[in-house]
Amino acid sequence: MLFTFDDIPGTGDIKVLNYALALEDLESDLYDQAFMRLTVGGKNKLGIQIPGMNLNDSQADVYYMYQFGVVETRHSQFLRAALGSAAISPFKYNFNMQNLSRKQVLDLIYTAESTGTGAYLGAIPYLETKTYLQIAGAIQGTEARHTATFAGIIDQLFNEGLNVAPVTKQYGGNNGIEVPIPPNTVLKAVSGFIVA
Repeated sequence: MLFTFDDIPGTGDIKVLNYALALEDLESDLYDQAFMRLTVGGKNKLGIQIPGMNLNDSQADVYYMYQFGVVETRHSQFLRAALGSAAISPFKYNFNMQNLSRKQVLDLIYTAESTGTGAYLGAIPYLETKTYLQIAGAIQGTEARHTATFAGIIDQLFNEGLNVAPVTKQYGGNNGIEVPIPPNTVLKAVSGFIVA
């Protein structure tokens, strides 16, 4: 099912917070499943068995997968508490994690974090008040640091040459400025992972 910003319940700030909550729930579950895949395995919330690769937390990707997973869960909990009874119900996600290689797991995390960084910037125009602007900016900054960390890890493990920060136009970037991603573009990108 393709979700759009119109499908997100609420209006104004509530709609934006529910949009952010949906993305934080996705990232929290993604980190859980990715950590299972890299370590000892387990079952996702759909009951799908994810075999583990038996990597240990001395590996940078495993260490940060756990640490950032805790952060994403706390973001989700914070937004859910702020919304109270107006919060959307959590979705269930299938990332096909059981079939991904180590690099594919890291690429998926990197893409999710990079998208999350742009998603917060793209949602700012939809806020009706300044009440949550500082919080949105703070979470966006955290998403950007997660993106940079995984870019560095992927570069180290797989010699990819990913940029750890936005670059100037001279190098194909946007003058060192993160690019906002409109909500409908983000939701189109993540809709395929939502199954329930």
